Amino acid sequence: MRNLTHRPLLLVLLLGSFALIARGDEPPQFVRTQMGELPIILSAPHGGRLDVPNVDVRKGEGLATGGSGFVVNRDTGTEELAQQVAAVIEKRFGKKPYFVIARSHRKYLDPNRPPEIAYEDPDAKPVYDAYHAALQSSCREVQQKFHKGLLLDLHGQGMAKDTVFRGTQNGKTVTLLRERFGEAAHVGETSLFGRLKLHGWKVHPDPFAGREQSGYLGGYIVQTYGSHQGFGIDAIQLEFGADFRAKVAREKTALTLTNAIAEYATSFLDIKLPVEPQPGNAPAPGTQETSPVSR
Repeated sequence: MRNLTHRPLLLVLLLGSFALIARGDEPPQFVRTQMGELPIILSAPHGGRLDVPNVDVRKGEGLATGGSGFVVNRDTGTEELAQQVAAVIEKRFGKKPYFVIARSHRKYLDPNRPPEIAYEDPDAKPVYDAYHAALQSSCREVQQKFHKGLLLDLHGQGMAKDTVFRGTQNGKTVTLLRERFGEAAHVGETSLFGRLKLHGWKVHPDPFAGREQSGYLGGYIVQTYGSHQGFGIDAIQLEFGADFRAKVAREKTALTLTNAIAEYATSFLDIKLPVEPQPGNAPAPGTQETSPVSR
């Protein structure tokens, strides 16, 4: 049983954390955020491991389990993977992506569910609200600055350890992408998942125009912030098998995903990447042209 004497203090701390997000200050304890410079947003709602003090663990009484129902297991490695992907994107693009990453354990609240089933203890509500306030703010800012964007919602799945599943509600959450660039942008070789396959990943669906796997169609986050809604952001859920999330694999996963994102971004987000120096093309020592130094 919770120590009820601490409930007011916890509520003050969590509401203070929510206020920090609203002001854009340092991220609070249970939600890690970054304001970006690119029309790219990363979300990772299920990888956190922190206990939320004096909040009861969810029981899920009367709720269906699995899929879009009641789950309390962590998507191990996804909190760390999201941070690594953000770091590699910043290095590759020369600018920061946005991100919203849950640090609280899923057994207390689930940001990828509607609020009526996301938590049971009302003291968990400020953490849930903080996650979605940050995500909504990121989407609004990307829409206003860039008029298009890509939201990637990172998850883990246990069905196939060597596979990454796509979740877009069978194209619904990338409606704007399809309208602007045609179906090939979603189901062709130039699509994000098409590029991931070209980079050697096993993906599903394959062929890309096939139906998405039941249970991994895309949950509450992509359904809420996808471009079929008013945000104008194309949203894709990525369900990573264990082979991609293991500690020894995450660096390679982040590099490969970033390469595919870079190719996608040049085609569909009007982003010009910094020119990377090619081996053997550097000028010989002493032959470089120099610019006069301003004084």
